[in-house]
Amino acid sequence: MKDSFDILIANNLRTIRSIARSYTSYLDYEDLMQDICVQLWRSFRKFKGESKAETWLYRVAINTAITHQRKEIRNRKGKEKITALEIPHQSSGGLSEQQILQSFTNELGDVDKAVLLMYLDNFSAKQMEGVLGIKENTIRVRVSRLKSKFEQQFIES
Repeated sequence: MKDSFDILIANNLRTIRSIARSYTSYLDYEDLMQDICVQLWRSFRKFKGESKAETWLYRVAINTAITHQRKEIRNRKGKEKITALEIPHQSSGGLSEQQILQSFTNELGDVDKAVLLMYLDNFSAKQMEGVLGIKENTIRVRVSRLKSKFEQQFIES
């Protein structure tokens, strides 16, 4: 069991890292990655194989990230979230792709953030429906709106 778990983590490390970076600051994402891996290990025995392992992993990782984010917000007791990166909305002014993506995802709600991450990892709308429990058509609409919002903030100037 440990070997198959290790292989699953190794094959999906990029996905876990991407989710962790999107739900927390750059300086804290490794803690969230560790929390995600712990939660994956705890629930690995319960995985029945009714969906793809990657779909299950995404669901556990996103739920863990959302829970982590909510705990951080509660712990701040109303203080404004300090982000490692503050970027003006209208200009990408020489920023790396990672910085632009982090800036954009910092402004999104939990569901839109999850949809965007899965879209960027080439999940189909049907696969996203399995993870998020949102109808395919609704997901397609969200993706379209996210694309428009991104273009307005970083492409049109």
